Formats: sequence, C-alpha cells, structure tokens
Amino acid sequence: MNEKVFHVGGVELHVDNRNFGSDGGPSVRVYGEVSGENVQLLRFDCFRKDPHYHYDPSGKNDQRHLDKASVPDSVAWTIEQLGQNLAEMIHTAGYANVAETVDQTAVTQVLSEVEALMRSED
Repeated sequence: MNEKVFHVGGVELHVDNRNFGSDGGPSVRVYGEVSGENVQLLRFDCFRKDPHYHYDPSGKNDQRHLDKASVPDSVAWTIEQLGQNLAEMIHTAGYANVAETVDQTAVTQVLSEVEALMRSED
C-alpha cells in the first residue's frame, strides 16, 4: 500500500506497510508539531511475527511488544488505542503539549478508513 496521510485532530496519521527483515505488516505513525517541527510521537507496527508499538520512536524509542495470545488482532488493538487512548499515549511518549491539543472525536471519525487501509494488505 502507498502511504496515506490523515491530517486530523491536531496530529497526522501516516498509514503504510513496513517491512523489517523477515517481518512486516501495516503500520501507523503518529506525528505532531513540536517546537515548529513535525515529530514522530508514536508508531504502531502490526507485524505478522512481532507486533509492537513505540513511544517516541525518533527519541527515547520505548518499544513495547504485544502478546499475541492476549492481543490476537494487532490492527484492531491499534484502532482501539487510536480511538480511545491517543492523547494519553502521546502524553506518555513525553509530548504533553501535543496531547492537550488532540481532538479525539475528529481522530475517531477517520479510523474506519485507517483500519480498512491496514487490512487491505493482510
């Protein structure tokens, strides 16, 4: 899939397919404006073998792995996080100023299209 960018709710959602070695799958990168620069705040990698997500991937890169037994559908989990916990996750990543400006309702309105794009590569 070609990258598609959603400018919504005070952030950008970049949806594409990433490959990393012998693993890969759909990915959502969340960008926000920090001190006049577009910074990657979060990244959700719904990889086939090792689904995971990152807080502040370009900085401290706090990577968290998803347990496939408790999270069998990493795409559904990602959509749920974007729809319900985005501001909180951006805050955890260290970007409180961006988190305060997130319009969660606006983000939620594009998530069905984001999910459809992510699943188009399954």
